[in-house]
Amino acid sequence: MVNNQTLGDDLRIKRLMKAASKIKPSRARYESLWDPACVLNKLKAWYPLDSLSLEDLTYKLAALLALCTAHKVQTFSVINLDKIRTVEHGIEIYVTDNIKTSGIGKAQPCLYLPRFNDQPELCIVSTLEEYILKTSSLRKNNEKLLISFKKPHQPVTTQTIARWIKHVLQLSGVDITRFSAHSARHVATSTAFKQSVDLERIRKIAGWTSSSVFAKFYNRKIDDRKEFMASIMNK
Repeated sequence: MVNNQTLGDDLRIKRLMKAASKIKPSRARYESLWDPACVLNKLKAWYPLDSLSLEDLTYKLAALLALCTAHKVQTFSVINLDKIRTVEHGIEIYVTDNIKTSGIGKAQPCLYLPRFNDQPELCIVSTLEEYILKTSSLRKNNEKLLISFKKPHQPVTTQTIARWIKHVLQLSGVDITRFSAHSARHVATSTAFKQSVDLERIRKIAGWTSSSVFAKFYNRKIDDRKEFMASIMNK
């Protein structure tokens, strides 16, 4: 309160903020997005799984989690092994730790990962199972799913997982000076919408409370200009 008036109700403050909004209007972070095919092609090359180093297997799992679940990196950092359940045709992961979207009356995320037998090189369930197997002797009493591939193999932070995803993007030819690890969430939801997945289903899977969040901040066109030019050059 200033002079018995709430600061936000002061006419001068209102005029100042209105002017600021005109000088620098709020915009979505990305106007267009990278094509997921470039990353998927890179992940396909990391196969068979049992021949991969723990480092490459970790990168692959982190990238697949980002693309297949459309969740924030924070969600992946709190996944516990004892909350992973094998179900028909896939795996369910129950997230019980508090995350950014947690709140009173809000349901905690349950990630469903389907098994893709027809595309084993991109099957997230097989990748997850191989990762758990390969890290089983390194964990000791650690129950977090994602651990460092370097000694002493401790649980990793959201920043580390983000670096893993960004590393995969860079190897795939994505401009990481423009795109962060979080851009995978944009790409996953925008691609699903482009493929006619129901908007309400996208909202639930991504964990948004409102579909307007997707429409305002996430629904962006995939940049396919390179493929367009290549189709002309190859004629």
